[in-house]
Amino acid sequence: MIRGLYLSATNMVLQRKRMDVVTNNIANVDTAGYKPDKLISRSFKDMLLSRVGDPAIVNTYEETGPLNTGVHIDEVVTNFQQGAMMDTGGASDLGLTTDGFFVVSTPDGDRYTRDGSFNITSEGYLVTSDGYYVSGREGNIQIPNVSLGFTVQVNGTVTDSEGAAVARLRVVNFEDLNDLRKEGDNLYYSFSGQTPVEVEDYEVRQGYLEGSNAQMALEMVDMMQLYRSYETSQRVVRMIDESLQKTANEVGRV
Repeated sequence: MIRGLYLSATNMVLQRKRMDVVTNNIANVDTAGYKPDKLISRSFKDMLLSRVGDPAIVNTYEETGPLNTGVHIDEVVTNFQQGAMMDTGGASDLGLTTDGFFVVSTPDGDRYTRDGSFNITSEGYLVTSDGYYVSGREGNIQIPNVSLGFTVQVNGTVTDSEGAAVARLRVVNFEDLNDLRKEGDNLYYSFSGQTPVEVEDYEVRQGYLEGSNAQMALEMVDMMQLYRSYETSQRVVRMIDESLQKTANEVGRV
């Protein structure tokens, strides 16, 4: 009976963590370049139950079967599938239509993002919405006479109002995307320190943003399933608790 209480409790903890992931996906369904997460679970390793045989014989056991001790979080997987392109008309909005990540400079080092909703500072620097510099092949991207306009070509080359090339966007990719971790603000970092690979043949569209590939309908279905699973485990816990209470208060008096 106590084992049933433990099994139900571990499932409740798991579903609560899954709910956090699904809620975050729903909250970012309209966030540019957002990639949804999915929590993967697995059961704890089964333990083999055994019982002692004839006490007159030393170290004699009889197998009685496996015992499972519940479920736990295995890993969180991010879906890096390409999102739909959205026409914004903004000169500093850039959308990647191929694999890869923009590189931005932060106080903690280089970080990577698919969110191309950039801004232009008064000095002409291309920055993220949080003020981090967007990296080019030769450093931070600064556009002279930015008030006169600028153009970002399909191959990532940034040109000023006179058509002169001033920089090229730095776009990188990773051999193992599962190594990337979310840091917040739609930024990623390499968990193991994996060296990014420079992407040469990428395509970027000025005036567009890559939309989130999280689908509201699917996330809502997952949320309802999680709720039902949590509710079922909660009822089991309540029933076991009532049974234990009855055992202690009534059966124990006999």
